[in-house]
Amino acid sequence: MNDLLRVIYAHLLDHLNLSDPEYRENMRCAALQYDKLLQTLTPEQAAHLRDYRDMSATAGALEQEALFLAAFRAGLRLGTAGDW
Repeated sequence: MNDLLRVIYAHLLDHLNLSDPEYRENMRCAALQYDKLLQTLTPEQAAHLRDYRDMSATAGALEQEALFLAAFRAGLRLGTAGDW
């Protein structure tokens, strides 16, 4: 992603409104389940799970960036496709 698109993407993330009650409840429940799962694991297993979670989060962030780029490019193409 070039610098301009990174700035736009960062700005959008900074101003993202995630106050939807359903989203917040889902995140709360996911965190509780993750903590419960960690308590049942050995330290080595817990470390592997944390590593997996971190890699999965990185992959998710990269997927979101790719989706943003695809939507941005589609918007540009639609904007240059002619008058509405």
